Amino acid sequence: MGPGIIIPVVILAVVVPVGLMWAKKTFKDAPNDRDEVAPPTGRLTGAALRELPAPPWRVVYEIAEDKLGGSEHVLIGPAGIFAVRSAMSPIPEPLDAPPEAAEIGRAAIVRGPLDDALRRCAMESDRLLEVHWAPPVDGPAWVEVMPGVTAVDGRRLTEWADGQPDHLTSAQIDLAWQTVTTSIGRPDPLS
Repeated sequence: MGPGIIIPVVILAVVVPVGLMWAKKTFKDAPNDRDEVAPPTGRLTGAALRELPAPPWRVVYEIAEDKLGGSEHVLIGPAGIFAVRSAMSPIPEPLDAPPEAAEIGRAAIVRGPLDDALRRCAMESDRLLEVHWAPPVDGPAWVEVMPGVTAVDGRRLTEWADGQPDHLTSAQIDLAWQTVTTSIGRPDPLS
């Protein structure tokens, strides 16, 4: 081997790994705007859901994003099965005009992975529940934003739950809770 081949081999063996390690560290330590600015709305919602009486209400808390799409929690009770998301915005006004199909589709897409899991027990979710944590304003505790989507003031979540009509039995609630919990890889809560 001559010196003409040794220099490129040294560069390849030393400089490239050092450069890759530096790049990896730079990207790892880079600020992430989403993580630094996002308020802990999911935790606030989890705390509000813990105030609901159990039973009859069952909750699957703090679901990883890769498990059930965009659902942070799943609320299961006599009133039905709800995919729950949190927001720091105020409760929106009901739509004056019929919603666009794309808006209804987005809500259905959020509920889609939950409905896929619930198919195992021949059930489906009732709606998307958006829990809002903006500063309190005088107004309703909840608003049906569009078909399949209800916005609720997080401070009045118990009031919303108490005002819903019952249509699931305790056996259906437990079955749905067990199905959702095991579908995201958690231990069976009823075993």
